[in-house]
Amino acid sequence: MQSHTCTSKHRNLYIESVKEFRKIIKEGPDYVCISCGIALFRHQVLPFIEEKYLNQNISFEMTTYIQSYLKYTRSSEQKWICRLCSAKIKKQQLPSRALLNKLEVCEIPSQLKKLNNLEKHLIALRLPFMKIVNLTSGKLSSRLAQKGTKGPLHCVPSDVQDTVTTLPRPVDKSMMVRLQLKRRLKYKAIWEEQLINPHDVKDALLILRKMHPGYKNIQINEIDESYLTSDKENNIENNTDSLIEIMNVDTFEKENSTEEITINNENHLKSLALGDIDNNNNNNSDEEIDEDNNDIRTKYNIGTDSCTQPSDYNDFLVFDKEPCIVAPAEKNKLSSLLMDKTIEALAFPHLFPDGKGSFDEERETILKWKEYCKTRLFSSDSRFAADSSYIFFLQYLGDLKQVYSGINIAFRKKIPMNAKQSLDETQMKFLMNKDMIYRHLQCVRGSPQYWHKRLKDLFAMTRQLGFPTFFLTLSCADLRWKEFVDTFVRHTGGIIKQSYTFEEKTTLLRANPALAARLFERRFTSFMNLFIKSRASCLGNVKDWFSRIEMQLRGSPHSHMPIWVEKTPKYNGPHTDEKTREAIVTFCDKYITTKFPSLHEDAELHHIIKEVQTHSRNHSKSCLKYHKTMCRFGFPRPVARRTFICEPIKVDTADDKQHIKNIKKNLTEMNATMNVLEKEKILSWSDFDNLLTKYNWSYDDYESALRLIHTRTIMIHK
Repeated sequence: MQSHTCTSKHRNLYIESVKEFRKIIKEGPDYVCISCGIALFRHQVLPFIEEKYLNQNISFEMTTYIQSYLKYTRSSEQKWICRLCSAKIKKQQLPSRALLNKLEVCEIPSQLKKLNNLEKHLIALRLPFMKIVNLTSGKLSSRLAQKGTKGPLHCVPSDVQDTVTTLPRPVDKSMMVRLQLKRRLKYKAIWEEQLINPHDVKDALLILRKMHPGYKNIQINEIDESYLTSDKENNIENNTDSLIEIMNVDTFEKENSTEEITINNENHLKSLALGDIDNNNNNNSDEEIDEDNNDIRTKYNIGTDSCTQPSDYNDFLVFDKEPCIVAPAEKNKLSSLLMDKTIEALAFPHLFPDGKGSFDEERETILKWKEYCKTRLFSSDSRFAADSSYIFFLQYLGDLKQVYSGINIAFRKKIPMNAKQSLDETQMKFLMNKDMIYRHLQCVRGSPQYWHKRLKDLFAMTRQLGFPTFFLTLSCADLRWKEFVDTFVRHTGGIIKQSYTFEEKTTLLRANPALAARLFERRFTSFMNLFIKSRASCLGNVKDWFSRIEMQLRGSPHSHMPIWVEKTPKYNGPHTDEKTREAIVTFCDKYITTKFPSLHEDAELHHIIKEVQTHSRNHSKSCLKYHKTMCRFGFPRPVARRTFICEPIKVDTADDKQHIKNIKKNLTEMNATMNVLEKEKILSWSDFDNLLTKYNWSYDDYESALRLIHTRTIMIHK
């Protein structure tokens, strides 16, 4: 009776945890602090009650001073304040990340909002050179993939005035020009290539002259319009004979190849002017979507959501045989990322139109770098989190600050040498052998030295706690979780729908990388607190755990995690007694199952297992890394009627070795047959029995065959 009561309580606790988890994952960072403007989750904020911060014991001057911290209006709408700002204001202190601490930025003018990536670089007084790549995986199109960066970041002063003066100026303001950006004109490699509108660039610089102090001395002269002329009548007559040069352009590629084709179909040209949505592809699967190499919109990133673009593609696109090539930073030297105090506002003028609000501003309260990054990327103003170049800029600059700080500490405390001794080859070899040269990089998250330190921590845990009980891999199914996509839509001001196309989901994910990372962290933390570490004890009483979160090839995070559980049976090799073996089998059957439910038993679980938990249906290149015909992870796993410990049997004679080869051949044929049958129907035990009969095997012979072919002890599950 007592056991039944405990089981019932545990079941109720699990059900409550599931309800709480589903409630949490539906919430996003929808609560904005009235002091710092950061969008936070519900548990990170408090309801704002004015009386808690303005009492009768403080003076009128202090009341006015505290009120200036808070950006709110006296309306009936519920207001929120984050816990950090609340604690600081109660102490009558200005929070370091408050907007009043010179973190407020002005509205982005309409002239800057409509610029594409290349146009933003043309107006920047500091040109950030970084290699941004599309993280394509499988058959996913590059225009739908997330973004990553490779190599270092270099910022070079740009001659904006000279560059804009040399741009061709079409007569029609809606026309666009093909432009190539290079580091040096003599280089063959193209850093970036897109279609730009020179008039938009000019208008953006004119508005920056009025707002940004760094652009006060920029003079924009009228340009000779004979470089590229446009006659609308001639343009309409020559529409059917227009020559369009298709260029294999991928942003930040090293090489580019050109190919000229003639398009005579006017309807085809009009179809090219449509949006990014492929109307001919109604399949939402990422395996069916591939990039059309003949689509000019994909190559030059032509948008269609602007009212300034006409419906006819020929009306605004001007091609010359040779593209315009510029190298605005060719004559200048590199800027110091740490010493140049204006580099952030000058490199991203589209984010700081008035040049105010950057990290290097002199503030009343000291603001640390990490807090500044949180303030920018978690802000309710999505201009910063939506700009991938700015995100990579902050990441690289943060790593650089940590490296220099680690070097200074290493020379003061850890490395007993001066500049003269660094020229001694023997001394340097000694430091290299002791791993003292690169030890300062341990503070840089993601560096080899950082993970080497974490590996030592894991080894220490293993020595103290023994081998882990479970090893979990939790991946981010960002395109399958509707709560993720709904949060993206809410933060972009869209309308939540019942379902989204694959292109809609990938576009939202690509535009909200910081929000996606925050949602995964929230879901992962909630899962650990509610199911692993709580009284629900879904895996038993957890003693300790270790997690490594890394980014997959496609750019989404996933976690590798060993877990130590209390009171688990221990396997001691071949000498393990029979009672312990039975306890191990019972423990595994309690927490692990390989059953594939039918549609009638559990339709939702059936689809989840079929799509994301069936490894043998979708082998990757990593699976065939060592053997071209064999998965290195051991899939498909052997079929078994019971869970047992499969201990290898050693063979020495030549006859036994030949017998093992025949067994491997038979098992390979059995797996191939079952894989074929599995694609046609759900397998049953009768199918397995028919295969055993085919090879004149009993089930005991089958288990013995498994022991013969395996070279190490494994657990085979029912």
